[in-house]
Amino acid sequence: MQSALRRTILLENPSTYVAFAETTMGETDFLSEIVRRTGCGLLLDVNNVFVSAANHGFDPYRHLAGFPFAAVGEIHLAGYADDSDDAGLPLLIDAHDSPVREAVLALYREAVRRLGPTPTLVEWDNDLPAWPTLLGEARRAERAMAAAVGHTAEPTDAV
Repeated sequence: MQSALRRTILLENPSTYVAFAETTMGETDFLSEIVRRTGCGLLLDVNNVFVSAANHGFDPYRHLAGFPFAAVGEIHLAGYADDSDDAGLPLLIDAHDSPVREAVLALYREAVRRLGPTPTLVEWDNDLPAWPTLLGEARRAERAMAAAVGHTAEPTDAV
């Protein structure tokens, strides 16, 4: 695809709801290998890390520590929905229909501490609220990034 487009693409880490019974490679190792073999970049979806970690019982900060940050060109944030699986156990769904949760913003601050300022998109594409709510979410992300890099965030009109 990159050859045909003559552009580097960014591959996004997924949110997952089921896991393989056996695997020889973890997600971050797999993504690192894809980057090595193809030269693609990565889109770090912090909400997907949080959702997958909750669904599979792993530490999202430890997972993030293994992420191939050198390849990251963009970050995504989103809201998730609380649900339950067939056994009645908690299940998070990457829903894009609500504000970014504070726990996801905290994980985002950690990613920015590791990466530095990085283009970020707040995904909200279901049950869209009024513009002031969307702008407020963009400003929350802006403040979180500024806090992560040690600056005071001043909201701007450039969102």
